[in-house]
Amino acid sequence: MKKINVYICGIGGQGTMTLGQLLKQAGLEEGMVVTGTESRGASQREGSVDSHVRFAVFEKGEKFDERRSIHSSLIPARQADLYLSMEMSETLRNIKYVSEDGIIILNKYEIWPPQVRTGEMEYPALDKVVENVKQFNKNVYLVNANKLSEEKYGDYSGVNMIFLGMAMATGKIPVKLETVERIIREQMWNPEKSIEQFRLGLEEGKKILKAGSA
Repeated sequence: MKKINVYICGIGGQGTMTLGQLLKQAGLEEGMVVTGTESRGASQREGSVDSHVRFAVFEKGEKFDERRSIHSSLIPARQADLYLSMEMSETLRNIKYVSEDGIIILNKYEIWPPQVRTGEMEYPALDKVVENVKQFNKNVYLVNANKLSEEKYGDYSGVNMIFLGMAMATGKIPVKLETVERIIREQMWNPEKSIEQFRLGLEEGKKILKAGSA
């Protein structure tokens, strides 16, 4: 049984939990053991939100063994194979989860907390964020999903679907593209637009991976 962990972080309103739920549903539909959890308390107050998604993938002919299955909904420290950060400074908050050989996709988009707006504290510069993140993992890929969404659709509504596409581009997600697209069509309020955003993210993900880490 192979275990694959995906950690997603962002700010309330970015669709972090929706992204995690879609991944979990895809895994369940493909017969995997899937678990995870989300922080919901600040989801409507521009506060920190995260989602843990954990897959247990059976090898061919393997039978379920409770002793080898996933026993916690939280990803253990240093075991996230894929770390998706939808807001720049949030990347640092729980970087302890990423594994040494995992992949980090960092959104170059800033959502300032009240303390920054009032001048009580400074928002960290991108180069400082990347410098600190690289102390844990060197595989850092930068994107501005908000800019992509705004240029294409005139708003930020596509950010989480773009991130879902980029996540699939890494090859770290153990589900089929057609399964993800079917679930998007079944669950999203504007499925055709969401599929288009997902495919945009998939192509962008291939580009940033080819370009190399930051």
